[in-house]
Amino acid sequence: MSDRPRVAIRTLGCKLNQYESEQLREDFEALGFVTVPFDAPAEVYVLNTCTVTHRTDRDTRRLGRQARRRCPDAVIVLTGCCAEMHAEELEALGVADVIAGNDAKPDLARVAAGRLASRVPSPPDRRDGDPERLVHRFPDNTRAFVKVQEGCDASCAYCIISAARGPSRSTPPDTVLRQADLLGRSGHPEVVLVGTHLGAWGRDLDAGNAELADLLRAVCDLDSVGRVRLSSIEPCEVTDELVAMVCAGGGALDPDPALPGGGKVCRHLHVPLQSGCDATLARMNRPYECALYRNLVADVAAREPRVSIGADVLTGFPGESEEEFAQTLEFVRSLPVAYLHVFTYSERPGTAAAEMPASVNPEVRKQRTRVLREVSEHKAAACARAAVGERLEVVVETPRDDAGRLVGISDNYLRVAFEGSEDLVGRIVPVQVIGAEGAALSGSLLE
Repeated sequence: MSDRPRVAIRTLGCKLNQYESEQLREDFEALGFVTVPFDAPAEVYVLNTCTVTHRTDRDTRRLGRQARRRCPDAVIVLTGCCAEMHAEELEALGVADVIAGNDAKPDLARVAAGRLASRVPSPPDRRDGDPERLVHRFPDNTRAFVKVQEGCDASCAYCIISAARGPSRSTPPDTVLRQADLLGRSGHPEVVLVGTHLGAWGRDLDAGNAELADLLRAVCDLDSVGRVRLSSIEPCEVTDELVAMVCAGGGALDPDPALPGGGKVCRHLHVPLQSGCDATLARMNRPYECALYRNLVADVAAREPRVSIGADVLTGFPGESEEEFAQTLEFVRSLPVAYLHVFTYSERPGTAAAEMPASVNPEVRKQRTRVLREVSEHKAAACARAAVGERLEVVVETPRDDAGRLVGISDNYLRVAFEGSEDLVGRIVPVQVIGAEGAALSGSLLE
């Protein structure tokens, strides 16, 4: 058994948190720690929290208590958005030794090590020469995340994240390219560009005219990078240049420099909708109407039908009447989307929506969520059936499915199971789709 101190890190919430948790992991390992699972004994537990809903706040409290019970003498660290917004409440619970907001993450490993100073030696910090804190690998993921932006200048009435993450800040393009190149050379076959408000990238940079499409092209130009995926992007920020690269994608095994993005961009867009009713969107302070969203997804589907489009939908927003929900239901059913992420509205103190009248009964909110999730299941199944007979490029992930088959994610975000050897894990392979059951595909590996 190693005599090195152990750190256990658990991530709640978004892909941005997942990237920052990998930064924390490498910070701790540079100080001599070894990383262990969160349910294992450890000297330090780090919980990288989320505060999007009351459920994630509850998870923070529950996991903090579990860690304290597991190892009463351990240093418990709470960071992330819940720690940012509810520090006093969390401190009153007494489950954490360190409560730190998002901006304090670069110093957390040193702070935690200081709490263990009497038992843990302090070797040189091998990250001193890397002020950017680039992540070298994602040991538990075949696909890797690249943080290109954080914070948000929008003022959606239901969202607390702009307060938790602060104003929009773009990662400089050179840093993004170094990070993507490093992860590609480390063996990750796909990188995902992530941010709190991804489409806002570049607005705050000195150049003043940098756009996300420029950054995406530059990442695709890296020989080390196999394929590139965009995370969630707002409908008003999906430009023609981005659509062209997404629609030309799917060919990371044989990239074509003549295609937009070299054909490396995944045929996948996740575009938040939130509501299919213009009156509800206006109360949410969303900067578009349903017609803009419909035209966007219809245009993408017409250009390339195999692009997978996902949407976020929020149910039970204050004032959402039966008629308004019916409009959302009808609108969503009519859209050529492949799946929905459906969220039940949760009051967040400090947001405009928390003060709005006409609160929707919690049980009604849940019932509406169930209805839309059923719609999502039908759409996902239809998308899977349409893929039968196609050749897809699949990133092979872990673990295997219940039948012992390899499982992977296609560039257009379909999950495919097929027979194959273990040495394929972490690679992009061609697979012929031969069947569909619900949203799950079965395939045959192509030579």
